Amino acid sequence: MNFLKKAMFGAAAAMALVGSVHATPINVGGVIFDPDAPLNLSGTTDTITQSINPSTGELSGYGIITKLNTDSTFCPGCELTFKYSGYTPVSSGTVPTPAGTGQTIFYTGGIISIYVDVSKDATAAGALGLNDANTTNGVLWLQLAGHNINGTSLTGINFTSLAGSKLVGGLLGNGQWDVTGGLADSYLNTNTQADGSDFSFTNSFTTFPTNSILFATGSGTFNGSAIPEPGSMALIGLGMLAAGVLRRRNAAK
Repeated sequence: MNFLKKAMFGAAAAMALVGSVHATPINVGGVIFDPDAPLNLSGTTDTITQSINPSTGELSGYGIITKLNTDSTFCPGCELTFKYSGYTPVSSGTVPTPAGTGQTIFYTGGIISIYVDVSKDATAAGALGLNDANTTNGVLWLQLAGHNINGTSLTGINFTSLAGSKLVGGLLGNGQWDVTGGLADSYLNTNTQADGSDFSFTNSFTTFPTNSILFATGSGTFNGSAIPEPGSMALIGLGMLAAGVLRRRNAAK
């Protein structure tokens, strides 16, 4: 009976250890996220500025990530900004047509660089003050590349129209990314999304500051998965091993 009590206590302690380890948030370069959050790792950006090359149709832009797992305080004392480029139309030179509702454009390629920066100069500049300089300061936190599925890494849908001479409606996009480097590489390179990609994303551009489809601002979301820290994984393994040993001993009795 004494051994049985010890076995039950040991198994309970092991399971508690596993549970407590899983709940431990991860801090990577000042960015804090919980690998056991309901959405695992989801992000929101309320501010993206995008430009379209009028000759090649290539997409590029920059922005700031405002939430991770619905938490706006994920980067205390720092900010997470990004820049992207290299999304080229599969049909070379294709550019969205103003008032081109229903037009779909497929893109390939794409490079996305995410930076963690303690200066918070992009935050201080505000949505209208973001630029190439203040969104690429700091340390490279995550490097991403467009993940092609059937030759396409991004699908763009044009639903713009004209209200008199004013461009209204917007541009929608969705696609996939692969993790290729950065501080958070080992935590987020999980291949858990479509076709073995690491992240899926959507974006929407509904404001055209210069009344041109070539320059727009909008927002976006992304979803992926996170891996617990290596030390946490080791503790989880030890907890599971302890529970297994106790079960075998109990069965032998």
